[in-house]
Amino acid sequence: MNKTTLLLLLAGTAAAQTAPAQTVFINGVALKAIPITRNGVSYYQLRADDLGRVGAITAGGVTPKISAVKGCVGDTLFNGVYTVQLLNTFWDGDRFGATLLLANASKQPLHNFMAFSPGDVVAANKADNTLPLRNYAGNWIETLPPGAKITLKTTTENTTQKGWTRLLIRPSDDNVRELQKAKLPLAKVYNMEFDLTCNK
Repeated sequence: MNKTTLLLLLAGTAAAQTAPAQTVFINGVALKAIPITRNGVSYYQLRADDLGRVGAITAGGVTPKISAVKGCVGDTLFNGVYTVQLLNTFWDGDRFGATLLLANASKQPLHNFMAFSPGDVVAANKADNTLPLRNYAGNWIETLPPGAKITLKTTTENTTQKGWTRLLIRPSDDNVRELQKAKLPLAKVYNMEFDLTCNK
């Protein structure tokens, strides 16, 4: 039986058998990959610049970028330190809200000043109007040990605006600096964006 291994090949060889391109997900981002079988082992060949773009190749430490790791409702996105899954969105009266599952994927405790705050979670629509979800219900982040998870519920103020199509998570510059000071392996692309028009 052939052994299947997911290996990020940056260069192919003439001896390898190739198949049509497939889509693979790395850090919640869809990338085109070429399946290759060599000596009975299956690999996926990806472009090095694509891997760098989604934060799969990083030496730690970042220069803030506008780009974001992108996914759908239900996807789990990863920025090198923690993961965030958008479980659902909801309306609480006139407030738009989101339920997020935050998990510490690092080997160090994640303190509240290292992760994002409620105001860093922002709803956006097709016209690029935005509204932060500054309010939260229940507990917010205090300290998450390695591997620990917490469910967060955050909402906007009262609003009559509808038609939100994206949920953005943009950690503040202070959050990023704290992660860098702790020498945590924050990926080059650390902002997150969920497309509310698609579900995993």
